[in-house]
Amino acid sequence: LDWWHADRYCEHHFAQLLFEPQDSEQASFSNLLQSHHIRGSVWLNERDGVLHKLKWRRDHIVPVLVFGDKTDTKYVKVLSDFPALPAVTACAHLQWDTRTQEIATIFSYAVPAFINEFQLRGFVDEEGFVRFALIVHGHHSPYLPMFRADGQWHHFCVTWQQENGTWAIYADGKRRASASGLCAVGPSAPQAIYGQGTFIIGQDQDSLGGTFREKESFSGNITDLHIWQRVLSTEQIEKIRSCWVVEQDLVFGWSSNALEVESTVQQVTTQFLCPGKSDSPRCFSSLLQQGVSTQGLSGFSYTSCLQSLPFICRYRKDAYWQLKKAQLESSHSLTSRVNTLAERIVIPENIFTSDVQDMNLSVALGALDVLATVLREGETPVLESSDLLMVLQLLKQVSDVEVQEGEELEMLEQLGQYYVEVTELILEEQNVETWSSVSQVIGGPMTVVELCDRMVSHLAPLLTAGRTKITVQHGSVGLHRVTVKNMWFGYGSLQRCLSSAGSSAVFQDTTASDGGQK
Repeated sequence: LDWWHADRYCEHHFAQLLFEPQDSEQASFSNLLQSHHIRGSVWLNERDGVLHKLKWRRDHIVPVLVFGDKTDTKYVKVLSDFPALPAVTACAHLQWDTRTQEIATIFSYAVPAFINEFQLRGFVDEEGFVRFALIVHGHHSPYLPMFRADGQWHHFCVTWQQENGTWAIYADGKRRASASGLCAVGPSAPQAIYGQGTFIIGQDQDSLGGTFREKESFSGNITDLHIWQRVLSTEQIEKIRSCWVVEQDLVFGWSSNALEVESTVQQVTTQFLCPGKSDSPRCFSSLLQQGVSTQGLSGFSYTSCLQSLPFICRYRKDAYWQLKKAQLESSHSLTSRVNTLAERIVIPENIFTSDVQDMNLSVALGALDVLATVLREGETPVLESSDLLMVLQLLKQVSDVEVQEGEELEMLEQLGQYYVEVTELILEEQNVETWSSVSQVIGGPMTVVELCDRMVSHLAPLLTAGRTKITVQHGSVGLHRVTVKNMWFGYGSLQRCLSSAGSSAVFQDTTASDGGQK
């Protein structure tokens, strides 16, 4: 398989792609490959690397903000809590309005100590180039040319780090300007960008969160803004331009649910054609030649991720034994009923060897319809461990469905309803012991919330100018005012779920024995 399908195969089987061996593991690594009769390259996960954090969005449907004219009223506020940022990268796609040569503020981040804490501004010069300048702690870089003012979509990234005040601006994947010393001298030198500020798209803040001026406002279109709390590499920025996602250290990911949009700013949903989509990134692999590891002799290298190579999935020992126990004790009752009703294999009988197939919308809808019907009948009120794991495998596959342009939106909405219904049925109280029996495999019920989070991203085509909200609910599972207590969760997923406009969530964290939060 290619790297992406290999990584996905391991994830769907509750495992991980094998990590690169440390020095002390070289001998056992070579023996492992030889025991599987592998004489060539194999895919690996890179320790502490970022390539395995990249996800490629082949169908990239995004909400676009349309700032039709320069005004002192149009703005969009990012509803996200910003930590202190000793380093930062901000990237987005934009179309520049070529009708004016006045300075425009793409974004501004303000805190009480510095209104101009972090800001990007630009204008069109006499030669027809858009020039950008970066502001940090009120210190201003020079305006430097980035791209032609041609009315086309362009991608930009800006980076800054506290150490030496090093900064850079990228346009269309290429570094166009860089230097050091931006806010690297004086009393503000040792300071990171302050946290807990106000981030506004399209306006310069002359007071915290307000006092906008028409002359400095942005006009044009902007989408796909992402912000990280570190400096991304040139290679990563090129990938981001091509609509790959770096999830590591992501502070804000583009989502209409995390934006407060002033009423005169138009929002449209469009299928964005990502530049450079045919370019293949390079993933980590190891080469074993004639039974001898070539570590030190280019044995570990980067290969095109689209190349087909063998791979090995790695299980933690305690998780593996829980999986084996669930498999051995299974009566296959749920599997049999679902497959009989569907008249095809919807849920396989073997947790370890089941195939991971790409589903289209129609197949996914049919599979969840049958599964929801069987679970709803309640002939087996308490799920077996293997049943729960198989259902989660199916939910993972459905959450990876890619919605094609032109597919029926009614089917998409129904898929969301079935997904939430199945989620509600497997979270019922009688299944508490079942969840505990596979706790080392899946970590807890919040695994389902994270899957729902992935699934929700597919519902974007349902949003239009006439329909700005979607409600997907079944029983006690839905998106309303939520109180969470006595539950283990992954903070990143829960934060995304509760970050919509108007939500008010207070978290009181305590340490949980499984490393999560309570």
